Amino acid sequence: MNKISFSNRGFTLFEVLAAIFIIGTLSTVILLNYRVGQEQAVLTRAAAAFETEIRKAQNLAISSPEFGGAIPCGYGIYYTDNRNFSIFAGQLGGALSCNVSNHNFESGIDSVYQNLKIIEPGVVFKNSFSDIFFEPPDPATYINNSKAVGVSTTVELCLETDLTKCRNLTIDTAGRISIQ
Repeated sequence: MNKISFSNRGFTLFEVLAAIFIIGTLSTVILLNYRVGQEQAVLTRAAAAFETEIRKAQNLAISSPEFGGAIPCGYGIYYTDNRNFSIFAGQLGGALSCNVSNHNFESGIDSVYQNLKIIEPGVVFKNSFSDIFFEPPDPATYINNSKAVGVSTTVELCLETDLTKCRNLTIDTAGRISIQ
């Protein structure tokens, strides 16, 4: 008298396959967006770290600490290669005063304060950039030896694997730094 009954409750094969397809599609979209987000985060961290080093050179110029036995004319940043840059202490180099000295890095005259590199692996400078120099006490900002109003330089930090994915830092002679 035991009756075995089969009910029509459950999912059809088509419904199960449709659910698997939807879950797979959503997982793919989420994973792809996660990777794009990771790339943007890496570029943002690298740009923020580079901005910090520029601010460091600016603050050194304001405080004017003695370096190499003398007080330098100011401090600046110069491009070394696609992964490296340096903070330098600008010296007179034969000029009568700091305001008429060359504000670009001159090997043999200026002193390297600190050699630095981009902190994020896989991020490089897309191109070389103009020297950035800060002269105390304001500090006056020089871009490629010019402090004329409106002069600026743009530094592009890009993924080494895709040089179209970049963060740009623009520095102008007013001392402003903006990240796009």
